[in-house]
Amino acid sequence: MEIESHQFFHALSDPTRLRCLALLDSQGEVCVCELTRTLGQSQPKISRHLGLLRDLGLVEARRAGVWMHYRITPALPDWALSVLAAALPAFAASPQGQADLCEWANKPGNCVPEVSITSNLESEQTKGECAMEQPIYNVLFLCTGNSARSIMSEALLNHWGKGRFHAYSAGSHPRGGIHPLTLELLQRLDFPTEELRSKSWDEFAQAGAPAMDFVFTVCDTARDEICPVWPGQPMTAHWGVPDPVAVEGDEVMRMLAFREAFRVLENRIKLFTSLPLGQLDKLRIKTEIDRIGTEMPAAE
Repeated sequence: MEIESHQFFHALSDPTRLRCLALLDSQGEVCVCELTRTLGQSQPKISRHLGLLRDLGLVEARRAGVWMHYRITPALPDWALSVLAAALPAFAASPQGQADLCEWANKPGNCVPEVSITSNLESEQTKGECAMEQPIYNVLFLCTGNSARSIMSEALLNHWGKGRFHAYSAGSHPRGGIHPLTLELLQRLDFPTEELRSKSWDEFAQAGAPAMDFVFTVCDTARDEICPVWPGQPMTAHWGVPDPVAVEGDEVMRMLAFREAFRVLENRIKLFTSLPLGQLDKLRIKTEIDRIGTEMPAAE
């Protein structure tokens, strides 16, 4: 993977990412739980920064059980390795390293003429040992069009499971856009919608895609289709919900159908997030997630 110089320096423009790289440079392969403990920041925040570094090809990830271990990519271009070799040891030793890196990057002939790097470091706090850190589970919700039910599920799990789950959604034949009533309902309920989009499930079967821990189908059509081979062999279950998009009638009737689908999914997701996953074996987890898929709460 080729790394553009402007992307490289954008990655170095954040102090948290710099600190991650400095630790990886000094210690080699490091567990994400150790990075969160050493840097004194939440695991979701560290994981987001590491995800960006991985997307740019600056770091590589290896899963060991429920934990991800990261290291600096050995096959970086020579110019990138030179920057890291010159900058990271100094940065790790002193906050002045950020200013040194900025000065180095702005020297004539050093990759790019301009780079902006903040100089304010966040305070470091010890957050406990690795064994006390909780893993973040990746969850993919699937339906055919990825415009309503799976989108709702993504938004719901990222809300109710914040800090413990990272939800995604996709479709076997995505519509290419989110249904307007889905967006209207989520926005009325103050759910963020800026990053939601309709996309193909093939996106999550490609090399470099996030490894899923759970995959849930929320429509009968997607359940019956041949799914891609998901990296990491995630646990699966079917959480079928009637399609609100298929409901005919006036706008009130259609919105009621969307609200009902949302209510059923929210109930199931709350049950899912209440499971003590770290204390259950795989057979018990599979039993529980299958049971949740049958939960159809009575109308309020």
